[in-house]
Formats: sequence, C-alpha cells, structure tokens
Amino acid sequence: MALLDMVYKTGAYLEVAHVNYHKRESADRDEKIVRNYCRERKIVFHLFDFKEDEYEGNFQAAARQARYAFFSRVCKKNKLDEVLVAHHKDDLIETYLMQKERKLGVSYFGLKERSVIAGVSVCRPLLKYDKKQLEKYCLLHEVVFGIDESNLSDDYRRNLIRHHKVEKMSAEQKDELLKQIDVLNLRQEERYQKALSHLNKKSYTIKQFVKIPYLKVWFHRHFSHRSDLYFQDMLKQLSQADSCLFTGDDVCIAKEYGRISVFVKPIDYEYKFKTLRELKDFECEHFRFSDQGEKIESIFIKNEDLPITIRTYRKGDSIAMGFGHKKINRFFIDRKFKMKDRLSWPLVFNRQGKLIFVPSLGCDINHYCEKPNIFMIKL
Repeated sequence: MALLDMVYKTGAYLEVAHVNYHKRESADRDEKIVRNYCRERKIVFHLFDFKEDEYEGNFQAAARQARYAFFSRVCKKNKLDEVLVAHHKDDLIETYLMQKERKLGVSYFGLKERSVIAGVSVCRPLLKYDKKQLEKYCLLHEVVFGIDESNLSDDYRRNLIRHHKVEKMSAEQKDELLKQIDVLNLRQEERYQKALSHLNKKSYTIKQFVKIPYLKVWFHRHFSHRSDLYFQDMLKQLSQADSCLFTGDDVCIAKEYGRISVFVKPIDYEYKFKTLRELKDFECEHFRFSDQGEKIESIFIKNEDLPITIRTYRKGDSIAMGFGHKKINRFFIDRKFKMKDRLSWPLVFNRQGKLIFVPSLGCDINHYCEKPNIFMIKL
C-alpha cells in the first residue's frame, strides 16, 4: 500500500494487479482495501483469484508462478511498461539469509532491483526502505493497510529468520550486511561474465561444455530456483543421453546429434483468425501467408474450418495423412530439425481442433487440393 500510494502521488499512469490466494481469513479484507483505494482514485483494478487445486507442487512455487504469469498477462494486454513490486530491505536480507542456510546455488544474493520474470520487466523500488519505515509512511499519509497474520507466527522458516534475526538487527547492522551482499554480487557478476565469454559457439562437445569456467554461476542466472543437484543431474544427462532438452527462464540447453547447444528460449504463441482475409494480412517472425508459393506450402481452407488457430507444437500433436496419422514429433526427428526450431514451429488447427497443416509436411488428408486458396510460408 505504501508503494501504491507513492507511485500514485508521482502522477504516473498505473494499473493495479491484485492476487487473492484465499489462504487466510484476512485475504478478502486485503482485497477490499486495495479495491477501495483504486475505486476512490479511479485506478484500473485487476483481480486474480488463485485456485490452489488447479496447480501442482509446492504452494509457494505454484503461487509465484501464477502471480507473475498474471502480471505478465495484464502488462501485455494493456501495453504497460513494467511491474512494480513492494519487496523492501528486510525482504532482501531475509532472502539472503535463507539462501545461505539452504546452500542453494544462486546467481544473485538477496533481491535484484530490476529483473525480467515471465517476459516482463519487474522493478523493486523499495529495497532501500525497511518495513518499519513503510509502516510509518502509511500512518503519516493515512494510507489504509492490513497486517498479514500469517507473518506473525514462527510456522514458516522465513518467519523464524525475520523474527529472530532480521528484526533484532540495528539499522547499522543491516546496512553493513547490505554492503557485504553487494561485494558478493559484484564477484558473482564477474564470474557470470567470464562464463558468458565462453558461451559464444553454436555448439559444444560435452567435454568442452563442462569445462566452461563458472558454468554453474551462469546456469543459476538462467535457471532460477534450481538446486546444485539439478545442475549436476543435468550435466549427467547431457553426458549420457542421446538427446535431451533443459528449459530455463529465458534460455534452453539441448543435446542433439552428439552436440550441445545453448539458445534463447522461444516464446510459445497462439494466434486465432476468424477470416481468410485476416490470415492473408498477417505476418510474424515465424511465418507469413501469401497468394502464391510452393506446392508443399499450399492449403485450401474451408469456411467450416474457421476460426483457424495457429500455435506451437505440444506433446501428442499428430496429423491425419493419406497413409495414417503422423506424429509431429516423429516428423521433426525424421527431418532432423533442431530443438530450437521444433519449439517455435507453427501448426494450423481448424475450429474443431484438428491439425490440418504443418509447414514442410503439408496438409492433412481432408485439405489437399489442386487449387489452394492460401500459402503458408515458414520464415
């Protein structure tokens, strides 16, 4: 609430995205506080109701993933520049102490002021304020806020660190610890840049790859929330498997045809087109449509096929050909497509959800014709 009020008073345009996890009695109260603040000031308010049974695994990890996916959707749909989150100085110190305690591999100690999560820029402008300062701000400026009662107990490890370590630190002790964290992060950045300078080839042998200096530091920068054990297991699979793929936050590591490659993670996409005209007017970095092309690029789209959906490959996709169903993964393997291309290859589906066209493979059995009405060009 302090962050929201500070940003509002700058006069900058903002919209608010609030997540209600429904995990505690005061969750609805907090939603009401935020909603009322926005209504009184005519700020656009977005709500996401988190349903725990729709997500797998650890609650905290699932909640974080859902939260930032929601923020990303709001930003992209409404053409907003970045997400501001209210982590403060105490959160940074707690995170650092938990990192030390768990001995997990990290690329950055504490919390970054700026990062990219789920494809959007995330900024933490309150890292120079501690919690007490932010509470004083709210009281001074008469900003209504709520207390999360789950933070008052010692039921969670973070709470124990907060109550028994961070809250007992003086302002001077906190600032001294922050200086130590800055030194560690400077050293970590130097190691990352060293690793990055060796990751400039198209592919590597396993021996070349494992000898890259500070590879683990680079790995944890791009594969956040993964343990050192995961890193070691990845190296083992890269060494022993004929082919494998590891997907990080923004990069992928693949082994295929005896070589290891590192590439920027392709973004999943899904486009819908209601008319043939919409198709002909569309072009993106992966494909375009034309009135002319090669025979293998031709297709006749029927009225009953519309609306058309074009999306990336998913496990299990197959197409009905004259000789039976062809699994798309098998098609990729037969043509020796690189994994980088497989992850962004476009597939065309009709309104019934049937795959009717694949670039370089052709139409399904029901859409082959001598007089096509459109050509799909893979770029």
